[in-house]
Amino acid sequence: MSGPLDHLVSSTDVGGVNRARVMRALYRHGPLSRSQLARHLGVSRATITAVVQPLLTDAALRELPQRAASAQGGKPPKPLWFGSDTTIGAVYLAADAVTVALVAKDGSVLRRRDVAFTDGRDVDDVLGTLREALGLFRGESLLGIGVGMAGMIDTSEGRVLASHRAPSLNGLPLAEHVTAWFDVPVYVDHHPRVQAIGDQWFGLGRDLEDFVSVFTGEVLGAGMVMSGHVVRGPDGAGGEAGHMVLDARGTRCECGRRGCWETVATLPWLRAESARAGVPEPSSASSARLTRLAREGSQPAEDVLDRYARNIAEGMANLDQLLGLGHYIVHGDAVGGGEEMRARIAGHLERSAPHRGAAPVVILAEPSDESTILGAAGLVLSRVYSYSL
Repeated sequence: MSGPLDHLVSSTDVGGVNRARVMRALYRHGPLSRSQLARHLGVSRATITAVVQPLLTDAALRELPQRAASAQGGKPPKPLWFGSDTTIGAVYLAADAVTVALVAKDGSVLRRRDVAFTDGRDVDDVLGTLREALGLFRGESLLGIGVGMAGMIDTSEGRVLASHRAPSLNGLPLAEHVTAWFDVPVYVDHHPRVQAIGDQWFGLGRDLEDFVSVFTGEVLGAGMVMSGHVVRGPDGAGGEAGHMVLDARGTRCECGRRGCWETVATLPWLRAESARAGVPEPSSASSARLTRLAREGSQPAEDVLDRYARNIAEGMANLDQLLGLGHYIVHGDAVGGGEEMRARIAGHLERSAPHRGAAPVVILAEPSDESTILGAAGLVLSRVYSYSL
């Protein structure tokens, strides 16, 4: 038997890595000429010309009008930017709703639509609602459609392997359905991983080689980027960080195990603990609301909120013990708690993580967070143009 380690890296693979780095440089710095790209990436202009030519041929990139010549004279440069001939369909399938967006190659969200499920646990309702929402793409010239979805995903087939919150979706050939509706390439991946792609290509992870993208809210998940690559097992295996066991005798999780990270660091836990502690209106408990109550002097809110932050940090500390990626970009509910919540999480994480010198860094995403939608677009770009993610 032979595996990937029995073969040399092909020129195609090397080209994919180099094209990815060119695209990331443009996302980071804006339109750049070939000479400017060469300086940013530490290579010759001739190397850049060879790397970008396939992207120009495929209309992934285009040349903008010439800029004025420099004071030293010479041929005026033509900055490179993203092609505008096609757009990308981006989809986020959450537990209770679907968000779809039309995204330009430069990461601009052109249009979006949010549609709630009548019953997100029913496969017919999910497919019917999804098809209705995807009407946004009708008449568009699509490069492809990317989908981020909670649950275990076979990325080679675009099939749902297991959805703990909606078991009726287990085995659903999601990519096959969407391809039949639109006849374009469709790629499906685990939601936190797609969120990490959004951070890496368009968001707060653009300048980081190593980081963890953490989602907080009704569910919990984490996507990892190591040495510039999104971490995933064969056919998309792994990545179910929310189901790491923190307490083997803890609460029964929807996955069937006890004491998963998700059982102590999500909104259902926060609401239940708020009720036990006597926090007013516990059914509406959130990081934002408890932070406000704690600021106003509520000791029960202070206590519950700090335990919530500690529980989030405990799972992050386990990831830091395992991978040591050092940076944690936090999305979802915890963002509503602002700097106070960030500081709580960071403090608990520093106390629980290995001491290797610099403390782990916790960064909050923007409240108006488009990372999963943008990550779904990045998923399409990576597959269509063979970038190495």
